[in-house]
This record gives sequence, C-alpha cells and structure tokens, in this order.
Amino acid sequence: MARTDKMKLGTFVYTFGFHPASWLHPASDVNGANDFAHLLDVAKRSEAAKFDFMFMADSPAAAVGDPKALARIPTKMNRFEPLSLLSALAVTTNDLGLVATVSTSYYEPYNVARLFASIDHLSKGRVCWNVVTSDHDETGYNFNREGLDPHALRYERGNEFVDIVFGLWDSFEEGALLLDRENGVYYDKDKHHTLNHKGKHFQVRGPLNIARTPQGRPIIAQAGGSEPGMDMAARTAEIVFSLASNIERNRAFYENVKRRMPAHGRDPDDLKIMPGIVINVGETEAEAKAKVDYLIDKMHPDVGRLMLSEFLEADLRDVALDKPFPMDRLPAAPKGSR
Repeated sequence: MARTDKMKLGTFVYTFGFHPASWLHPASDVNGANDFAHLLDVAKRSEAAKFDFMFMADSPAAAVGDPKALARIPTKMNRFEPLSLLSALAVTTNDLGLVATVSTSYYEPYNVARLFASIDHLSKGRVCWNVVTSDHDETGYNFNREGLDPHALRYERGNEFVDIVFGLWDSFEEGALLLDRENGVYYDKDKHHTLNHKGKHFQVRGPLNIARTPQGRPIIAQAGGSEPGMDMAARTAEIVFSLASNIERNRAFYENVKRRMPAHGRDPDDLKIMPGIVINVGETEAEAKAKVDYLIDKMHPDVGRLMLSEFLEADLRDVALDKPFPMDRLPAAPKGSR
C-alpha cells in the first residue's frame, strides 16, 4: 500500500554551523551567536524552504575541559537562552515550528508549563518542547548538585515532570474562556482545574494561570536512546530524534520505539522518528567535498580531543594523538548519554 503521509524536515541550528570549525569559515557570521538578525535569517530561510521546524539545541552550562581547546570552540560557550530566542522568533515568523531544549533536571514543572504555554500563544500554536534529562556533568554544578544525577534518577524525575506539565496544560479545558461581559464572567469555573499533584519529586498545586494554548498541549520531542529514554518517548512524544549512525541502526531504533506505543494506549502513527543528517552543499560533488576538507583542515586537534573526551567521559588531555587509545580511562558505567 502506498504511503499517504508526508516527509517532515527540520533545521537543526548551531549558530555557526554543525561542524566545530564552521565559525572559522569566511562565509559564516562570526558575530552570529548574539545577533538576533542572524538567527532570524536562518528561521526565515527555513520557513521559505517549507521546513516544518527550527530546532535549538541547548545545555544550561558552559562546557568544561581543556581551557585551550574550549577557547577554540564557541558552540557551548556563547549562546542564547533558547526560550528567550523562541519568544522573539514567535512574533517574527508565521509558519515555522519552533523547538527548544529544556531539561527536566534543572527546571520546575510549573515554570516549563507556563513558559511553553506563553510561547505557544505568541506563535499561535507553533512551539515544541524537546524534553531532555541532561547528559553532562557540567550542568549539575550550576544547580546545587555535584555533577550529573544518576541516569535512572534523571528519568524517574523526568517522567513525573512531564506528567505534571501535561496536567498543568490541561488546567483550562477547551472553551473555558466565556468572555461574558454582559454577566461579568470571564471564564467557566467548572472548566478550570486544580492539579494537586503530590509525587516523589514534586508537589505542584496548580492550576496554570494562562488559558489553554492553541495546540492544547505543545508538541513534545525527545532524543533518548536508552531503555528509559525510548519508553518515555513512546509514552509522551510526537517527535523522536534518532541518534543512530546508519540505516540499519535507525530502522532498529524506529521499530523499538514504535512497538512500545500500544502499551501506552498510543497509535504508532502519532509519532515521527527523525534521523539527523549532516548535508554539505555544492554546485558539484567536488565543490561540496572541498568545503568538507576545508573544515577538516581547520579543526584543531585539541578541539577534536576535547569532543572525544566529552563523548566518552574520559580525560584525554595528556594522551598523544599517535598512540593507542587508553581503554582503561573509559568509565565502567557512563553517566551521560547511552
């Protein structure tokens, strides 16, 4: 049977480009990290190209590691807070979906529910929350923690967090606003509900003090590839970003997440799984390859080693680049992304 659904496309935005050396390219906007006009231009180009959304990744911390390497890579070191940026984009774009990353480990549910509800109203129903539990030690040090909480605890808290946000978004039922000037009644008290949540990690009375959003509930996106992450996605998300590196692993991930959904009372067709693809464009293949080679040549070895250290949770600063990899430095149980 022929498929009737449509391909969905999103723009994954790092200020200067996806490659760590992109900021060194003379065609990039070296001032773009703090220039709203630059990011609005990216949004307008995405909108004109009929992309479904623009996605702002985020981490609520500066990166840590070798200071010499950090001084060469701006991505985590100078970036807008994403919800502030989305608020501005909401009123300067018309059709583009707006996706921002916010961690359940370092916010409170009421804040997140109110912030995204506000942006959903500002954008007339175009906002999406990329739910993460965070996966790097540096984030915890800014929020009364000694590094990253254990993986299981982060997902336990995250699941309760999302349920509370859903409950708060449902504070006002559809049609709750009466706006009855003649009788002086603004809303129907029987369609405005107190949450009264008391759980393991949170106590939230509610209700939310903003009307039901144009979407009812803003869209949920996730990218977790662990067992708890895939189950959370199957239960709550409309978009899942696949981190798999080839077609076979992407297919396996797709099938794994989709088959979990009926157990949560959901139709697998209600979820889009979207792999990330890095595209290098040129008038010819040779021109595209030349652009890639330029970025590779500009990539400082200290930056590459820093990124590898971050991915593998191992300090590699003193390791010679032409020696065998020190396997004994790999953590027995990684704390971050799995």
